[in-house]
Amino acid sequence: MIILVMSMRDVEKIIKGIIKDMNPRFKRKTLRELLSEEKPHVIINGKRHRIKRRELEFLKEIASEDLKIPIVLEVDSSLGGAIKISGKEEVKVISKILGKEIDIFSEKDVMYIYKPELKIVRKELPTTTQLIFKLSLFD
Repeated sequence: MIILVMSMRDVEKIIKGIIKDMNPRFKRKTLRELLSEEKPHVIINGKRHRIKRRELEFLKEIASEDLKIPIVLEVDSSLGGAIKISGKEEVKVISKILGKEIDIFSEKDVMYIYKPELKIVRKELPTTTQLIFKLSLFD
């Protein structure tokens, strides 16, 4: 019998590694790039992920063509169920979809939403958003 003694930090590293492996790997493209493609797509985990043109046209109406797609929705265990959206254009898009007022002169580039709002966002933008998970065992 082998007994393995590990610290909680070691366990945390292992769990973080597992979560990291579960998260998708992708390179984001700009809205401009995707609009110029005949069959818009991004590569996620080495596979082609089609982007619906309807979503791109919708985004074109409410965002800059410099918007990076997919829009990353970060689920962080340390945020108590909140989903973090980062980036000025990304915050602008999600705010518009949810009907939230934002100060156009604000430099705010982070916002937090919750599950009911996540459902609305994912229903509106199923192919142009991507969930990623962040695990925090110790703060």
